[in-house]
Amino acid sequence: MANWSEEEIEAAVDAYQGLFESQAAGEQVVKKHVYKELSLRYGRTVKSYEFRFQNISHVLDTMGLPWVRGLVPASNVGPTATAAIRGVIERKCYFGRHLGEPTADLVLLARRAAALVGRGPKGIPTGDANPKRVAGEVVQFVRSPQVVAWVLEAAAGDCESCSLPAPFIKAGGVPYLEVHHVRWLSQGGSDTVTNAVALCPNCHRRFHHGADAEALAKHIIARVPRLRAE
Repeated sequence: MANWSEEEIEAAVDAYQGLFESQAAGEQVVKKHVYKELSLRYGRTVKSYEFRFQNISHVLDTMGLPWVRGLVPASNVGPTATAAIRGVIERKCYFGRHLGEPTADLVLLARRAAALVGRGPKGIPTGDANPKRVAGEVVQFVRSPQVVAWVLEAAAGDCESCSLPAPFIKAGGVPYLEVHHVRWLSQGGSDTVTNAVALCPNCHRRFHHGADAEALAKHIIARVPRLRAE
């Protein structure tokens, strides 16, 4: 069978989005009926659409976005199809409202922030003055990916402490920096852009473990105009 055309990819993502919205609304939808309608339209097998929908789940998962229950992510999707699926999701802003949702899952936080860099809200995100704690094996804080993305964009690839460029470029083309809260969340600090900076890994460790950590915090508050002492 020929490679999937842009029209077929878009139709599959559109149908997937419809499934997701129906599921979120508590409606009962038979997935096989959706696959059959697409197979009749484009001449592919029902099974091929089930696999393609699992590929869509995989792309959503890598973006830190929710996927349809029962459609377990399948990573056997090539770079061309991945780019096409992601392109439809981004162009149509499907699941876009979920990208900005705060999370205590650090993997999801990183994925959502990465997806927002360069395409997130242009205004300054409000963040959360009192981020929630989530109990688990260790206590985590619910954090905003919008704040992470905004701070990374403001840093423009340079550590906001030592001013050196990020040590490397990540696979997605984004400079690798880590977002640090000047007043730690565990100390009652806010999850806002006025309390967050982008640091290289060395400076980040120094802010946490250095003998001069307290002096560094005072210095960076004086150095970065947006920061406010808390």
